[in-house]
Amino acid sequence: MEKVRLRAARLRPCSGRDAPARWDLYESRTHPLTHSPTHPLTHSPLTAHPSPIHLLIPASYTSAMGLSFEQPLWLLLILLAIPLGWLALRWFHTMSRARAWSSVVLRALLIALIAGMLAGASAVRTTERLAVIALIDVSDSARSFVDYGTDSEGRPLTSVQWMRDWLMQATQDRRHEDLFGLIAFDGAAAALLTPFPPGVSGDFTLQDAPLDVRMVEGTNIAEAIRLASAVAPPDAARRFVLISDGNQTAGDALAAAREASGGGGAASRAGTPIDVVPLSFNIRREVMIEFLDAPPQAQSESTVMVRIGMRAIGPASGTLFLSREGERIDLSPGRPSAGRRLELEPGRHVELVEVKLDERTLHRFEAVFEPDDPAMDTVLANNRAEAFTVTPGRGSVLIVDGAGEGDPDGPGRFLAGALQRAGLEVEMVHPAAAPSDLLSLHAYDLVILNNVGADELPRRTQSLLADYVNRLGGGLVMAGGPASFGAGGWRGSPIEPILPVGLEIPEQLIKPSAAIMIVLDTSGSMAMRVLGGMRTQQEIANEAAALAIESLDPQDLVGVLEFNHVQREVVPLGPNSNPQDAADRVRRLTPGGGTDLYPALDYAGRQLEGVDANVRHVIVLSDGVSRGDPNYGFSIAERLSAQGITVTTIAVGDMADVPTLQGIADAGGGKFHRVLDPYGLPRIFINEIRVIRRPLVREGLFTPVVPASGSPLMAGVPRQWPQLRGVVLTQEREEPTITYAAYTSEGEPLLAHWNVGLGQVAAFTSDTYDWARPWLEGGWEGFAALWTQVARSVSRPTTAGATQLSTEVVDDRLRIRYEALDDDGAPLDMLTVPGAVYAPDDATPRDIRLSQTGPGLYETTIDAEASGNYIIALTPRQGGQAMPPVIGGVSRSIGAEFRRLQSDIGFLSRIAEETGGRVLDSDRPERADLFNRADLQPVRAATPIWRTLMIWCLLVLLLDVATRRVAWDRLVTREVADEWRRQATGALQQRSAAAAETASRLRGVTRTARGESGARDSEGQASPAAPRRERDRSIPVVPATTQASGRPNQTDVEMERQRRQTVRDALRAASGQGGSERKAEKPALKSEKPPDAGGASSLLDAKRRARERYSGEDGLDGRS
Repeated sequence: MEKVRLRAARLRPCSGRDAPARWDLYESRTHPLTHSPTHPLTHSPLTAHPSPIHLLIPASYTSAMGLSFEQPLWLLLILLAIPLGWLALRWFHTMSRARAWSSVVLRALLIALIAGMLAGASAVRTTERLAVIALIDVSDSARSFVDYGTDSEGRPLTSVQWMRDWLMQATQDRRHEDLFGLIAFDGAAAALLTPFPPGVSGDFTLQDAPLDVRMVEGTNIAEAIRLASAVAPPDAARRFVLISDGNQTAGDALAAAREASGGGGAASRAGTPIDVVPLSFNIRREVMIEFLDAPPQAQSESTVMVRIGMRAIGPASGTLFLSREGERIDLSPGRPSAGRRLELEPGRHVELVEVKLDERTLHRFEAVFEPDDPAMDTVLANNRAEAFTVTPGRGSVLIVDGAGEGDPDGPGRFLAGALQRAGLEVEMVHPAAAPSDLLSLHAYDLVILNNVGADELPRRTQSLLADYVNRLGGGLVMAGGPASFGAGGWRGSPIEPILPVGLEIPEQLIKPSAAIMIVLDTSGSMAMRVLGGMRTQQEIANEAAALAIESLDPQDLVGVLEFNHVQREVVPLGPNSNPQDAADRVRRLTPGGGTDLYPALDYAGRQLEGVDANVRHVIVLSDGVSRGDPNYGFSIAERLSAQGITVTTIAVGDMADVPTLQGIADAGGGKFHRVLDPYGLPRIFINEIRVIRRPLVREGLFTPVVPASGSPLMAGVPRQWPQLRGVVLTQEREEPTITYAAYTSEGEPLLAHWNVGLGQVAAFTSDTYDWARPWLEGGWEGFAALWTQVARSVSRPTTAGATQLSTEVVDDRLRIRYEALDDDGAPLDMLTVPGAVYAPDDATPRDIRLSQTGPGLYETTIDAEASGNYIIALTPRQGGQAMPPVIGGVSRSIGAEFRRLQSDIGFLSRIAEETGGRVLDSDRPERADLFNRADLQPVRAATPIWRTLMIWCLLVLLLDVATRRVAWDRLVTREVADEWRRQATGALQQRSAAAAETASRLRGVTRTARGESGARDSEGQASPAAPRRERDRSIPVVPATTQASGRPNQTDVEMERQRRQTVRDALRAASGQGGSERKAEKPALKSEKPPDAGGASSLLDAKRRARERYSGEDGLDGRS
């Protein structure tokens, strides 16, 4: 594993019809992505950071050019500065001239800055860098019909291997400043590498690029060109290299090429040249089934003609088979094989087969051609086609059995047997075998979900069931059990809105039933694409967690924590009062960073400690190896388990640390799920929610209450019901159209039903096997009577109208034609005919509306590019009354990818000619010369500077307010300057005088001390009898400073005393006499009295004390 860092860019096109192709480019936040050759690489989400990507290249390749404006007319706003300045001078006439003019200047500058922002000011520079973006065709036709040669060992090369080798050789002359990007396309386009210079992505090379991607069926060259134009940096010259067979099935590549080149022809020099590398088909022998045509509608048990169209490139032989509902029809009576032997010559052939229909409402056909020699056929995928016919009549009942998993001898047999004994046709299947398309559901008039959890049916199937009821008038019944209703995770599903009962926790359960912390891995490796498709592991994990949140009740506590190298609370732990907002936050999570699970697990567990809930649960999802010691994770899980908090772990992908995650689940008392296909994550998350929804189930005997509701479901059913042993708790909905036919003894709904769209939905909140055992073991006849009446009342009624629906696909367009007649055969006009088309490549149906084109005739057309079944469901209305729904459709056997058996080199050459590009030789990549700048002009790139102008606007605005509110002009007058000068001069003179006086005093003291020291050295020890007065006279006395009142300054006297003491201490320290002299001095100091503040006497006292101290010191000197 290696860490790869890529840089992505956010682009904004300039506005204006004739505006040059300039863009705003900002470097995005860099995310480390875990990369291996088997992991497709994706980029991190784009974020706006104002750091230009041109900083990736040395500055020597760019030069500043000045400013440009996208909408220069806004600059006329600057003229407003003239009248506003004149008005300001008149308005501010009371101000000084300096303040008034400064305000005018600032106002004018502010207007200029605002005008610059509105005009779209940009810094313009030129660059000679070159960005080459390769557009590689990964469609099925390019993979299947092109001969890419063999490798050095004689093995055939795949399209991915050939394209990788060609690009690596063609980019060998790439210079340091050159950028290279890579885009793959089929029916959609994806940027595999955004343009980057060498060295920016570390050790990442073209050899590591994930070229083997599959997205959407078809070939859309136009989308690839537009995506390349979007990701190309604006501060570099551009060249696109298109590697394709030229057979576009969607879009207008020529128009997109003209847009990229700036108009084509001579103008292309200022735009983007597109070089093309044609991929030539090498098809010598091919057989395909072009169509299988069966009437979309027919009468029950009639005979219809089925047409099979075939096409052969060369001579071929083989066997044609036709099946209906999986059973082969005998096309050669009297022969051992049920197929029809064919000897085909080059060209088109049509085979006709008559088929007798039975009483079923849906008849699906499949034609298959099996060649005698596989070498006669290049591609086997186009040897198969499908069609279907719908007939009127009564359909059967489908039981999706979650109670016994479809086992005929399991718990589901009680319900199925009761309906069969009543004469209904019943089919019971495992939830995994439930119909996954609307056409298959149309074969049934009623679908019963018998104790089926939401995790057992895919989300798409749930949506189809809702449409089956709303649009096709089908019936749906949900029977209860521990895995049904709210306990089964159906809250927030497409089924919940059509149920006649509410799935919220009843009010009597005040205590939160669940507290859940979801811990999601958002490290860089979660950016891996799933099964080569468009969706990443992160997107699927986000969606799974969001669905789990939406399935919880408002009283439940839920929190979401994301972790990579750090952890972050996405949804703080709290009541699920706004599940949609919480789900939206989770869906916005993006991958990036390392994997550090254990701190996140510890944090999530601590959030649940002390929470009062029936169930406290942590769900951890990760796809990689975490930092740290696994034993630390085990200890955290054990601690949480001891506190009643369970921990479930989900390992995604083949790089996950399975032993560690399984150990955490075992230590935490939860479950471990190993998921290799991330598309299974929603089912696992919903299953975990199901486990903790047990509080929504109340088990125990109760007697049902059957009110006089007048419900048709109760016709012929006894009013007195035996006891039941359990129920799933639900609530009544505030809908007046809902009929509640039975309640529990506590007042919760037991049996309810209502009309939804064109169909009906019923709910029975107890079950049909375990909780209903008193009914079954007691032989109560009402069990069979109740369920028979429910099935007959809720089922779709049999219709036999005179309407006819015909469909056909012509030139990638689906034509829908509906003919409406009354019972007498007269046309019905002025109908409203809405409907929906369920296409094979659409996750959601496409709404349509047919327009009347003739008497009783309504038509419309839509795009139909993908192969597969197109199901059309019409719901016509006459006035305000709904008419019976009409269903039909058509099957497109093969898409345009496999119908075109020749590459369109002429179309590719035209793209190159229109854009000023070249047609390159696919066999000589070393001569491609992709980074040649001879035909390219330097690019002028513009970087918007509105953020800088905004900052300056704020600063100037503050200065403008300050200059009008603060009288700063008073601080710069001559009088103020003279006053400042006088004050400064006076202060300087005072400090100088004080310093001079202090220095003079210190010099006098120093001279006196030196003189006494010298006298002692020359005369020896002084006589004790020497008169003190003579020595005192030699000490200079500095007169005390007097105040204005004539009093001496006591502070100066004290300062003088301290200075003298300092000098004496220094002299004694120099002569080694400090210690004893200080001790002798202390009594004298204690005897001192504070100086009197009363005039000259205080000064005389101070002189006397000074003489006494000097006399004492002399005596000590003599004794020493």
